[in-house]
Amino acid sequence: MHYGLAVRVAVFTVAIPTLLVTLSGCFRSGPAGGEVPRNGGPAPAVAGTVASATPPEALGRDDEDDEGPTAPVAKAAPTAAAFAAAWARPGLDAAGWLEGVRQLCVPRFAEQLRTVDPANLPASRITGPPRATYPVRDGGGQFAIPTDRGTLLVSVADIKGRWLVTGNDFKRAGQ
Repeated sequence: MHYGLAVRVAVFTVAIPTLLVTLSGCFRSGPAGGEVPRNGGPAPAVAGTVASATPPEALGRDDEDDEGPTAPVAKAAPTAAAFAAAWARPGLDAAGWLEGVRQLCVPRFAEQLRTVDPANLPASRITGPPRATYPVRDGGGQFAIPTDRGTLLVSVADIKGRWLVTGNDFKRAGQ
């Protein structure tokens, strides 16, 4: 099943490096306990462990994407909705389907979608508006979009002033 492979590749190429970057901050040396740094600033925050069935992929802007304008937050949900509408078209041939979703994605994710066979998609139509599952802030967010057979999760990021899709996942109804 090509769709499952594309999702796994997206998770491993985006989520694991993000996790490693996050964890690297946990091992930095700094003041012990709740001591205040000598510069008089606030004590560093100590992060806990967060478990999630589907971690958001590439939420936020990284150093490479900080250059350029910032996209309006209000345009994040319409981008997720447009991707969902382009994604839920199992009747198209692979080339036509890819052309519809590619323009809404970051290049790396668009490349991963090349392996998707639209005939294997688990949904054929969108049944409701996007709902934020992770707040849109720091240049990224995630939306849940209801379909005829479950929920499509779409992660978006502000890339140089434009909201683009960085990954997706699908949760079948009843799971």
